[in-house]
Amino acid sequence: MIYSSASKLQRGTRVIAALFMVLGILTAAFVAGWAVLARRPRDTPDRGRPDAERIAVGFFANFFDALGIGSFATTTTYFRLRKLVRDELIPGSLNVGYALPTITQAFIGITLIAVEPWTLVLMIVSAVAGSWFGAGVVARLPRRGIQLGMGAALLIAAGFMFAKVTGLMPTDSVSTGRQAIVLRSGPAAEATAIATLPPATPLELVDPGREWSRVQVPAGGQSGFVRTSAVEGIVLGVTGPTLLLGLVGSFFLGSIMPLGIGYYAPCMVLVAMLGMNLRVAFPIMMGACAFLMPIASIKFIRAGRYSLKTTVGMAIGGVVGSALALVVVKSLPLYYVMWLVTCVIVYTGISLLRTAAREKAAMAAGPAPSAAG
Repeated sequence: MIYSSASKLQRGTRVIAALFMVLGILTAAFVAGWAVLARRPRDTPDRGRPDAERIAVGFFANFFDALGIGSFATTTTYFRLRKLVRDELIPGSLNVGYALPTITQAFIGITLIAVEPWTLVLMIVSAVAGSWFGAGVVARLPRRGIQLGMGAALLIAAGFMFAKVTGLMPTDSVSTGRQAIVLRSGPAAEATAIATLPPATPLELVDPGREWSRVQVPAGGQSGFVRTSAVEGIVLGVTGPTLLLGLVGSFFLGSIMPLGIGYYAPCMVLVAMLGMNLRVAFPIMMGACAFLMPIASIKFIRAGRYSLKTTVGMAIGGVVGSALALVVVKSLPLYYVMWLVTCVIVYTGISLLRTAAREKAAMAAGPAPSAAG
């Protein structure tokens, strides 16, 4: 769905403003609740000040998360390799520590990236409902259950990463319509004309917008801006049965996110299946996680199933890393980084499953009998 009138644009702006207001209230409530519950020494494990390593983990994980790599699987891998956080505390630490960085991403991402407001809002609501359901289940799981769940989740996340790095995931391919259009140097009618594109010219969508979209011409390598209404294939939202399917999918993805699988890569696949442009996945993913992570985190905080000093460090570094990536860097060539991350995630997932199997075998064997004196 593309805005076709000023009134629709104004209504969309009001919806986004209301969304930001609610998110601001939720953020304040989350910070206040976390501060109050963290002061209960008997209920909060791993108290103390965060060190530079934990802050760095939050910075780099969220820097690359904002650029499309993801943060849950990579952070789980690092925690396991360095033994910074006990296995049973990792899901809670991921949700609590990355709540504020993800909120930062949401405010910036929703502002910068175009998406149909009601599609955005409804998919956020369904993801939050799923996360509330999933967090309650994960918070009650025993250590071995969490190891099995995280191991399987990491392997699934690695599968999504592999599909993305090898090009198996769909890309945003659009084309000019039945009439020739002008490729311009900026998002305005008075901007310098770069070229006139013939009808049915294939284009690669770089950054969709409500009025102007940035594209690249694969044949000639030229890049610039075209009117969104003049390009076929730019879809910023859905309605009807397609939207209903998206809400069901978003609920499911939200329900498994507290386990550590993450929301970004599966959301990218869901958006592609719904026929929307992949860039739309960014504000949906950031907005959904910004709402669902604080809500899910409170359950982990109340249950004492997280590492306090680790999450404080993750939050401090993550807010800075997210803002730097979205406002300053915006994009990077991440091909080789994604291959490395995929291999490491597979190793960690297998390691978790093997650890769970060894602990089950040890429990089945029981304590060794003592020798008779």
